[in-house]
Amino acid sequence: MRALGLALAITLLPGSALALTIQGRVLRGEERAPAAGIRVSLHIVKGEEELPGKTGTSDPRGAFRFDGIQAGHGLAYYISTEYEGAYYTEGPLEASGQTVAQDLVIYEVGRDMGSVRVTNHHMVVERNPDHLHVTEILIFQNDGNTAYLGTGLNHAENAGVRLGLPASVEHFEPGVGGDPQTVRVQGRDLTGTRPIPPGTRPFSFTYNVPLSARMDLSHRLYFPTDKVVVLLNDPELKVQSSGTLRYTGSRDQGGKKFEVYEASNLPVGSEIEMRVHGASFWSNPKVYPWLVAPFVILAVLIFASKRGRQAKEAGHGVALRRAPTPVPAPALAPSPGSSVATARLAHDVSSNDDDLATVYLYLIDALDRGLDQGEYSKETHALIRGNLKRRLETILQNQPQARAR
Repeated sequence: MRALGLALAITLLPGSALALTIQGRVLRGEERAPAAGIRVSLHIVKGEEELPGKTGTSDPRGAFRFDGIQAGHGLAYYISTEYEGAYYTEGPLEASGQTVAQDLVIYEVGRDMGSVRVTNHHMVVERNPDHLHVTEILIFQNDGNTAYLGTGLNHAENAGVRLGLPASVEHFEPGVGGDPQTVRVQGRDLTGTRPIPPGTRPFSFTYNVPLSARMDLSHRLYFPTDKVVVLLNDPELKVQSSGTLRYTGSRDQGGKKFEVYEASNLPVGSEIEMRVHGASFWSNPKVYPWLVAPFVILAVLIFASKRGRQAKEAGHGVALRRAPTPVPAPALAPSPGSSVATARLAHDVSSNDDDLATVYLYLIDALDRGLDQGEYSKETHALIRGNLKRRLETILQNQPQARAR
């Protein structure tokens, strides 16, 4: 933190970095008429952190200007505004000189979906050791003269882009045409709060799907779609689809070979049924700890049971050596329901539980040392340790009850 603060202080020293001017105009509609009185925000982003920015209002000519903007390596700049409930943004801006010019075009907002369609929907599916990495690129075409902003999920907010995703989406990241603030994934629905303006607009994102013997990558379409293309980089994996997608052969793209599946002329509400199979149960190394864990736990229980029996037999041997003269059974042997029998049973149980608790503590300690020495993966360590800990807690909870009988 001290080093970061020093670096920022040096950056802000007079003459230590160039100051940028970011300017532009807010224009309305296809006529590009100047829009006055529109609030414009400047966002400065460093990595995943948004730094303090600035706000201003467009003048009668639609112009806005931000002076004295901090320039520095790793900084990205965005401008945004809202109009009729629609969010518009441009960026990252190219800061090649001391002055950066970028206009914002806003549109009247309509809800007529008739002029909006997807001309091309590409899905690139790449196999990794324990997951499929999916990149999706959609090209939206709005032939109207208003921006489209329809009803979103559960009617809770307006949405431009909307798409039904597979059920097992992990590590979702928006790409072109979206950002974490305006793109949301809830359940199987993706929604974007930005409008779809007139013209052609790309929209992309990526995510992972865990590798298994049968992976469902089905999608639900909320816009008419001219063409869907699925590219799969592993010939061992096959796409099963009930008439929606058809196999069209192989294609070389970006130095890689892909198996290609296509569909065309899909209406609103279509379901792209796509199930990928061909990966065996053993393909995903993350299943190995789950398979090994039951055997490890069984071995621990057998070991603990043997230790308990040995301790019990050793205790009886000591008792016999101390009392070599047998005592007649009627004189000292208590009945099963007597208090002496109950106390002796409680002592045996307590001794066995204490011994088992020691064994489990030893195994947990050995497991922790094995993790430090690199003998176990973090996943295996967490799984086995959790099972041992739960068993140990059960033993410790039972000890007071045994002594109280």
